[in-house]
Amino acid sequence: MTIEKGKVYRIKGSSQYFLMKYGSANPEILIEEALDYHTTFSPPTFLFQGRALAEGVPIDGNTYYGHIKGQGEFVHESELEEIL
Repeated sequence: MTIEKGKVYRIKGSSQYFLMKYGSANPEILIEEALDYHTTFSPPTFLFQGRALAEGVPIDGNTYYGHIKGQGEFVHESELEEIL
């Protein structure tokens, strides 16, 4: 699947982080851009790193920055699914 800037995707899986923060383990995210969390230093970067460790999210591959309910988040490509 090709991830497109400006498109809304759903977080797949059963993330406790997203469940606690947004009330849903599978919230929708508006993708702003492909962004490497290794070279970007911001609060969403550090939250992604912690979530990757806690939930086993892959750390290799493409990561994307987007917004869930107005909050900035990093997600890994493997966490995204298209909304039909």
